[in-house]
Amino acid sequence: MNNAGATVIGNVVVELADKVPAAARQYAHDKIAPLARYAPEPTEFAHVRLMADGPRAIAVHVNLDVNGTPVVARTEAPTFEEAVDHAHDQLQNQLVKMRD
Repeated sequence: MNNAGATVIGNVVVELADKVPAAARQYAHDKIAPLARYAPEPTEFAHVRLMADGPRAIAVHVNLDVNGTPVVARTEAPTFEEAVDHAHDQLQNQLVKMRD
């Protein structure tokens, strides 16, 4: 199986809750879109939600559609960068395992 040469996910939708900084939108897009290169099949859609989880944490929930198979990551961290980075790492690991 291959990802048909895709190096980025074509459609990444990023939703931000009220208390999440606007800069999180671009950061999340830039971290999640390149995950297509690890997918065993076409990954044309990603949905990312960033939410304030209490006064000192950001929660991230990411759904990827890998040719109809859902791949999900949920993380929480003190900053949106850390939370998105953790979600990226979880998803990358899952996608690599799908290829093996």
